[in-house]
Amino acid sequence: MATLNFNIAILTMFLIGLLVVYQSAIRLTMLAGTFGILAYKKGKDLEFYLQGITELMPATIAHMFNRRAQKGVLYFTESEAKDVTTWLSDQFFNQKSYTSFFVGTSLMLGLFGTFTGLLVAIDEMGSIILSLGGDDIDIAEIMTGFSGPLGGMAIGFASSLFGVASAIILNVMQYILTRNQAAFLEDVEDWLKGKIIESQSSDVLEEITTAFSKEGKVLSQQSSVQGQATSGLPAGFIDIFIDTMGDFTQKLEKSNKSSQELYEVITSNLSENTKASEHESLLLESVDNSLKELNVNQFSNAGMMEDSLQEISNVILAEHKTIKKSLALQEENNRLLVQLVDSLNKKIDNLEKKVK
Repeated sequence: MATLNFNIAILTMFLIGLLVVYQSAIRLTMLAGTFGILAYKKGKDLEFYLQGITELMPATIAHMFNRRAQKGVLYFTESEAKDVTTWLSDQFFNQKSYTSFFVGTSLMLGLFGTFTGLLVAIDEMGSIILSLGGDDIDIAEIMTGFSGPLGGMAIGFASSLFGVASAIILNVMQYILTRNQAAFLEDVEDWLKGKIIESQSSDVLEEITTAFSKEGKVLSQQSSVQGQATSGLPAGFIDIFIDTMGDFTQKLEKSNKSSQELYEVITSNLSENTKASEHESLLLESVDNSLKELNVNQFSNAGMMEDSLQEISNVILAEHKTIKKSLALQEENNRLLVQLVDSLNKKIDNLEKKVK
């Protein structure tokens, strides 16, 4: 009976730990699928998908993802990317601590059962030894008495076996899960590094429409006002440019959808008017082909436009770095000029004193 009680307790701990591991594996699969979809979805599809996954993430991170998705393109600051990775690390650490608790509890129950069995065996052996007094020894009675020590040893070995086996199985499963969690976290960190921007200003993001129209004038005047420019202007333009490129992509997608709908309408009309004259059929077919070519051209132009915008963004980033270096050099020259003027003034004062 004691063996059954210990084994039931150990098996209960093992099953609970197994459920925790499986729950963590399912959650890891859901997180991997979520971040995998976030890496490829854009525009309205991205915003619609994020509305259904807020329960997987804390409120702050879910709000940040939704706010970024409204622009059609995901990008993060360094602090936001760090918040995401920290949240994932905490989730994995908490799960690992739960599994470690169940592993330790299984081992402790097995050890407790071992000592309980040894105590029972020692007590029964003492009773057998004390009953051997006198010359009249009944072998059958002695053999019957050995059932007690053997039962105690059975308790010890059975509880130890179940405890160690449960701990080994849970440890192996936890090791596999930990390796997968580490690989997933590394992939998420690499993906976030590719989405990090240098600055994030809420005011600039809210004034995209008006600021982008004025940015061309600002760039044309940068050569004459380099001494008064600030390092925040190029970074602000990069943020504006990224968001505007996302809006432009959405407009192209809407235009393509409209063309596709028009193409479908014309195709249905052609199928309904097959009994019309040959001249009308040829005319409609030519219009259909023209719309197909227009649709293909729009798709190709959209791809070329995105590539061009990406190249422009790279050029602007390079100019941004050049402007920073020029400003630093100009500041150094100004400092040297001030030092030179001060030294000249001191020399002039010394000469005036000597003349007097």
